Amino acid sequence: MDDVTKASEVGGDTDLINLVKVRRSVRAFREEAVSTAVVEEILADAVWAPSPHNSQPWRFTVMTSSGGKNTLATAMARSLADELRSFGTNEDEIHRQTTRSVARISSAPVVIVLSLVRDGLQSFPDERRNELEWLMAVQSVGAVLQNLFLLALTRGIATCWMAAPMYCPEVVARVLDLPSDYSPQALVLMGYQAAPGKVRGRRPFDTVVDVRAET
Repeated sequence: MDDVTKASEVGGDTDLINLVKVRRSVRAFREEAVSTAVVEEILADAVWAPSPHNSQPWRFTVMTSSGGKNTLATAMARSLADELRSFGTNEDEIHRQTTRSVARISSAPVVIVLSLVRDGLQSFPDERRNELEWLMAVQSVGAVLQNLFLLALTRGIATCWMAAPMYCPEVVARVLDLPSDYSPQALVLMGYQAAPGKVRGRRPFDTVVDVRAET
């Protein structure tokens, strides 16, 4: 039994710990469709994540049609190819990376683009505080996505986080005809896994946690 299946069948007080530990980034999905109603349920619960001033600056664009996914994947691949060429990357490597990217995005039953808006964020007369306000919104992306990943896992649905939209936000916004105030930040692949994600170890606890208790 794979980790996604096991996670969808838990039912005790240790559910959350189990979910956090078995979550993996999955890049290979079965062709089986994911119900739009289930996706909407997941997102409705995910948005209870914390955000600056409870601004809830997230906006989700959900795609399930093959045409829409292919169009987005192809446009993003062209942008990636142009960027790689500017770095002097050889054409074989460009072909490898762009082909892999298109295949991953196009083959996912559900593709979700997460964008941010400034609606609800505070506005200041100085640039420094405005930049920090936006940074807080960007940090909240991680919170809402972690909710999304774990909530999907409870339903036996696998996910993968791609940061690709941050490299070509104008392309994503144009292809999806997003409102002008949307800033694409992340792309989530979602579906029933065809192969398990890689198990990656964690850094030693004492290298990431510095406990300064009162003595």
